[in-house]
Amino acid sequence: MRGLSTKAAFLCASGACALVYQTMWLRELRTVFGASTPANAAVLAVFMAGLGVGSAIFGRRAQRSTTPLRLYAHLELGVALSAAASPFLIDVTRALYLAIGGSSTLGSAGATVVRLVLSVVALGVPALLMGGTFPAMARASSHADPDSRKPLALLYGANTIGAVVGASASTFALLEIYGVRKSLWIACAVNALVAVIARGVSRSEPPLALDDVSGGVAANEHATTTAADATTTAMSRPAPRAFVLAAAFATGFAFLLLELVWYRLSAPLLGGSTYSFGLVLAVALFGVGAGGCLYAWLGPTRATIGGFAITCALEAACVLVPYGFGDDIARLAYFLRELGD
Repeated sequence: MRGLSTKAAFLCASGACALVYQTMWLRELRTVFGASTPANAAVLAVFMAGLGVGSAIFGRRAQRSTTPLRLYAHLELGVALSAAASPFLIDVTRALYLAIGGSSTLGSAGATVVRLVLSVVALGVPALLMGGTFPAMARASSHADPDSRKPLALLYGANTIGAVVGASASTFALLEIYGVRKSLWIACAVNALVAVIARGVSRSEPPLALDDVSGGVAANEHATTTAADATTTAMSRPAPRAFVLAAAFATGFAFLLLELVWYRLSAPLLGGSTYSFGLVLAVALFGVGAGGCLYAWLGPTRATIGGFAITCALEAACVLVPYGFGDDIARLAYFLRELGD
């Protein structure tokens, strides 16, 4: 468990750095593309797409690696170096966008396409490498408890709690004290330090066998198929791969959609300052991270489709609760705002 805690600390620190990067990139690219919703959405889309593609590419490589913690360290170092170079690429992006003429020349649709392409140029490499860090660390921790998803939940929760720290610190402290670029380079230094420490820890860990994960899955499937109770067999059978991927896509889509909707809905209550988005982002991520940690501590040993369905139903019900209060929340915000004086 001690080794798992160390790995969770690594992911917590890298999660904090990732959200500092995202916040600073949004601020930097606002000076290029403007502060409109489509401009912000283009940057967020490229960032999230990089994470997804990187996870798919490096996830396969991590499963074939016998030293995944070393792979994680190399990815983190790559993130630090490429993120450190991103301000200069953003300068190039600014020059290209202005040379093209921006939205006044390209129109709304054309400008959106150009923003996406230029955002890929500026942010694509660090976002791609960031996407591979979690699968590498998950593979490095696969031996902790092969039959349980709790270690994975702990890593996920720690990574997201780190993101809360990064979003809060960058929004409410770093920007005020150091400005955009110095804040970004501070995060790069922390990221590089994480990479160096992880590289050192990897030297003390024995190489993993390639069948650590696949062998455990095969053994579980064999035990499942030879169980005497047909009902137990049906309940413990792994979910179809297509269902898992579709469910992951749907829940990710819903979360980002809710994040943007909550930001728009909270603007009349919290005001339209730059702190509002950081506050909504920090609260949303805190919920995700806390949920992951609670599952690691209190959740069932074996994940089931039924448990996933119950979680989704509770999430949907909780999303509807604020609407049940109607205008009372707006009235409460109005009266509480006076306390700010």
